[in-house]
Amino acid sequence: MLCALFGPPVALAHGAGFRLEVALLAQEAHRAVAGAGSPRLAARIQSDLGVLGFEARSYCERAGCALAPIKARIERARRALKGGAMDRVWREMRALRIAYPFDLTGLVPRRASARRLREGAFLYTHLCAACHAMSGAGNPAPDLFVWAGREGAADLAVDILAGVRGRRARAYADPLSDRQVAALVAYLRAHASKHTLTHHPQEAQAGD
Repeated sequence: MLCALFGPPVALAHGAGFRLEVALLAQEAHRAVAGAGSPRLAARIQSDLGVLGFEARSYCERAGCALAPIKARIERARRALKGGAMDRVWREMRALRIAYPFDLTGLVPRRASARRLREGAFLYTHLCAACHAMSGAGNPAPDLFVWAGREGAADLAVDILAGVRGRRARAYADPLSDRQVAALVAYLRAHASKHTLTHHPQEAQAGD
């Protein structure tokens, strides 16, 4: 998603790594159920389910939660994937996402400060715009402002982090800090409506 990386890798804090993996798996399984599935996507989900077990153990050791119910859902998802039942994989990951949501409470306030918006603008201009601001049907990079207008803050953060990781084989540290992700989310959401009205008037009219 992002065309360049900024700054040294900074691991997500407060157990967000496990929660992010759950959100990404739920998102990918839903894509497969909605008809965007492929052998490559199924192989990635299988790999990520294996990683999720290790993430869950590490998370529960820190948070003091019960590991067994999480592992049971992961195992059911793995069996369902092996049997080709992607809808069951999605249900298991959706249930985990509800139980362990990835949220940015405290990082993305209801009203972003001018300083945070300036930081988000800088990051977007230097990291994202080279690909995501290009127009045309042939551009595979989505318009992040359109996404920001459709999604909540947490879902948008998941999308950004998924894109930063590229093919998401797995990285235990992300190249954007929590603060940088939050700044991007705040900036994109603050300008989503204006951007859509200017660059995608047909979508704005459809939403009226």
